[in-house]
Amino acid sequence: MVHIMSKNTPSLDIPKRPTERKQWILFQLKLKGSNFRALGRELGCSHQAVAWAAAGNASMEIEAAIAAKIGIRHVDLFCEHFDDQGERIPLARPRQRKGKPQTENGNVYSREVA
Repeated sequence: MVHIMSKNTPSLDIPKRPTERKQWILFQLKLKGSNFRALGRELGCSHQAVAWAAAGNASMEIEAAIAAKIGIRHVDLFCEHFDDQGERIPLARPRQRKGKPQTENGNVYSREVA
């Protein structure tokens, strides 16, 4: 839904909930003659990656492309990924590697015979 705030500045009611926003983004892309699959082809990635980013999962390059295609500022479309000054909030990723398992001699977990 579009509300006219001034003569030249439309403000869009962008859904805040990720699942609703994903559908809203898809609708906006369809209005522009595109969809997740077409945008994925343009970017060289899968349509699933585009849909994943549209659902709020951080991917700066794909988010920026979605926003540009729709004609909205990246900061306005994915506001939860930016701070009050408009700077990108760094991802806090958990450590993916776990420590090596303790072994007796480096490559054998037990002395049992197979």
